[in-house]
Amino acid sequence: MKKKLLGLIFILSGVLLMIGAVVAQIAWLGLCFGTVIIGVLMIFFAPLLLFAPFTLLFGTGTALWGSGLIMISDN
Repeated sequence: MKKKLLGLIFILSGVLLMIGAVVAQIAWLGLCFGTVIIGVLMIFFAPLLLFAPFTLLFGTGTALWGSGLIMISDN
């Protein structure tokens, strides 16, 4: 029973991290392209940094979500 409850908490925290990743990505792109010069420089010199918040948070959320699913299943 405790393992299933812990799995549910993992799934919930994973989903919240995924939602937070989308929110952080929108805020990050707004910051980068709100200051046009920084946005243009990042496109040319560091395009992968434009997706850094989404990549880090969404990957962590997916790992938590998957761990929670494994905890809930009885296999």
